[in-house]
Amino acid sequence: MKSSLSYMFICIVLSACVEPGIAKEEFVIKYSHAGPADPTMQSSSGAAVVFKHELEKLGKGRIRVDVYPSGQLGSLRSSVHQVRKGTIHICDISSGVLASLYYPPLEILDLPYVLSSRASAMAALDSSNPVMKKLIEQCAEKTGIRVLSLAPFGFRNMSNNVRPIRTPAEMKGLKVRTMEIVAHRKLMESFGARAMPIPWLELYTSLQTNVVDGEETTPQNMIMGKIFQVQKYLTLTNHLMGVGAILCNEQWYQSLPDDIRSNLLEAQSVARDAYNRFGEYLDAIALEKLKSRMEVYEPTAEQMQMFRDAAVPYMRKYMEDRYGQELVTEFLTAAEAAEKLARQAEGSVANEGKYDFESLWGFITDQPPEKISQKK
Repeated sequence: MKSSLSYMFICIVLSACVEPGIAKEEFVIKYSHAGPADPTMQSSSGAAVVFKHELEKLGKGRIRVDVYPSGQLGSLRSSVHQVRKGTIHICDISSGVLASLYYPPLEILDLPYVLSSRASAMAALDSSNPVMKKLIEQCAEKTGIRVLSLAPFGFRNMSNNVRPIRTPAEMKGLKVRTMEIVAHRKLMESFGARAMPIPWLELYTSLQTNVVDGEETTPQNMIMGKIFQVQKYLTLTNHLMGVGAILCNEQWYQSLPDDIRSNLLEAQSVARDAYNRFGEYLDAIALEKLKSRMEVYEPTAEQMQMFRDAAVPYMRKYMEDRYGQELVTEFLTAAEAAEKLARQAEGSVANEGKYDFESLWGFITDQPPEKISQKK
């Protein structure tokens, strides 16, 4: 009898501690990305902070987002595997990694020289685009992985330590590191280079020890990875707009209550905008830094056409042979429409969003706007 009374007393005390209107259930979300812990160094890192902030605010105490940067939970490939298994809820990767592992049709996003600006890329990659919507739903159905959003990471460029590159002919025979993405390897082959897939964490040493002669990535990655310390020449080929993909486990996503799922999508929309515009800023300042540390060459219009002539027909045939002309044509048509939309809007597609630059940078760096303005 005494123990029963004690039990009842504990229950009464515990229920009295729960305030009316405060949700008792908490959703803990594991979010993995390979960017550095410092959110000011890469767009993936900054967007993760924005996503966490927005979703926890919208969740009003029901949601906690635990962010794991620097590949703490595994490489890009490992992260995709873990999302599929459900051991990680969300991860940020390059879209080509998912294509190479589980859903090949997503390779069409790695067609070269298709998107000419971040504004057109944001429009082309939006989930409201019928082509993207179809790919996202098919991917979820066939793989158990849902693409929450796709956003431009930035234009990829060539660096090497052998000679200046002005035309594709000067790339012949060079050993060039690529991501572990089939389409990226094919693209380097179209230029006459020898593509060698190497994980990012092994790249610096591979360049330092001449395992490879060069690599291709964005300016912000070259600064982050200190590539300028082991590479002499940089050519601004802008051959490909890298695409970041935010993935989640489909079964977990469908199991979420409607309001939590809605909060998740709203937070991801804000983070997508931050990802794009913060990345644009980082690439711009990174390029200025690289100009003082490497020999940077910007091809002439005629030389750029040589790169296009080498890559575009080669890669289009590769894609059409694998996925058929219909899908490739659909994507190129959607991309062309996005280009027109971006030109007509004069960049407004890229500038619309819930964060202006100062508030975004101030939030990530925890500095008030007046201090940011003083630095300009």
